[in-house]
Amino acid sequence: MDAAGSVVKSVEPCEQTNATFKRRPIPLGRRCLYAMIPLLVLVTAGEVVARLLVSFDATLPGRFDQIEQIIVFLGNKPGQSIFEPDPACFWRLRPDVILPPEGGPSWSGRMSNSHGMRSREVSVEESQNRTRVLCFGDSSTFAFGVPFDDAWPNQLQRMFDAEAPDAVEVLNAGIPGQTTYQGRQRLKRELEKWKPQLAVITFGNNDGWRWDGLSDQEHARRMMVARVCSNLNVSHGLRWLISLRQQAVQRLSTEVQLDWAKQATVSYFDPNTKWRPRVDVDEFAANLQAMIRECQNVGCRPILVVWPDRRQLQNQPTWRPAYQDAMRNVAHEANVTCLDLVPMFESGGQWAVDRFLPNDVVHLDQVGNEVVSDAVAHVIRKAFHNDVVRR
Repeated sequence: MDAAGSVVKSVEPCEQTNATFKRRPIPLGRRCLYAMIPLLVLVTAGEVVARLLVSFDATLPGRFDQIEQIIVFLGNKPGQSIFEPDPACFWRLRPDVILPPEGGPSWSGRMSNSHGMRSREVSVEESQNRTRVLCFGDSSTFAFGVPFDDAWPNQLQRMFDAEAPDAVEVLNAGIPGQTTYQGRQRLKRELEKWKPQLAVITFGNNDGWRWDGLSDQEHARRMMVARVCSNLNVSHGLRWLISLRQQAVQRLSTEVQLDWAKQATVSYFDPNTKWRPRVDVDEFAANLQAMIRECQNVGCRPILVVWPDRRQLQNQPTWRPAYQDAMRNVAHEANVTCLDLVPMFESGGQWAVDRFLPNDVVHLDQVGNEVVSDAVAHVIRKAFHNDVVRR
């Protein structure tokens, strides 16, 4: 009894037992729910990545579809494409393309050899016994608008053949419509395949071209995500839903493609400021720097070529000077040879203006290509100390 008079009962200590507590079994439904959590997290993460990397505009075609629409608009016949899809750089030249003569100078005759180049036929083994010059670039290198023999790399080939047959192999690796983003993706494989001693690099005529609201790099991300989704696509039901969506997109794309190709072609001359450059100036410079390093890493000497614009010769507005300046700066900083064709054409006055194809601003006629060929030959001889044809 305590001071208050209340009775305190003694409490016996709890008995200790060696009994093992058994865990209650988790119901099957709850186990299934727990198993679904990682899957839900994965799906959510995939949705976030898709929303970050993929455009919400489901009607926006890929780069390969876009170049196909443009070349049809420019006069190439549907079903006679000179391109085929390329997973790394959207498109490449189809091998062994010969178009019928009714296509005119832009879309007739031999377009490519068995290697997908606008060059004479040559084997990799034969080329190893010669001095190899890789002409690498866009449609200016391809020489769009003139016959096969008039392309400046092919004129260069004839020039060296006349001096010393089989001493030099000039490879025309120009592909119409390509940017430095695409060139950066494909240069390594060309260097590995042909092992050239010298690479004449000409870009800048398409990088500032605006096709839509995405850059080339962003389109490449869309392609990557699409491939991942395709690889993960194991559900027949999901495949059916995706096929329905693709069919609807294709129908809409077919309905608007002619109008879009017209707008994109106009944007080549007068940029649509609502669309983004395929490659902006800073990325353009970074791509050129990467290509220079790629060449130097394999002992290939790079030469950058700054291409003229007809409008700048006529003191008219054009977006290309910013890219021309970037190329000059990159060449200077990397201490590599830069062949600047702009002053040469500016000094030519009206004669130089007339060297561009009608209704064009960058593509040259046969004589203009000959001027470029002579200028490149001079730089090549200087690079090899006037001994290129005897190597």
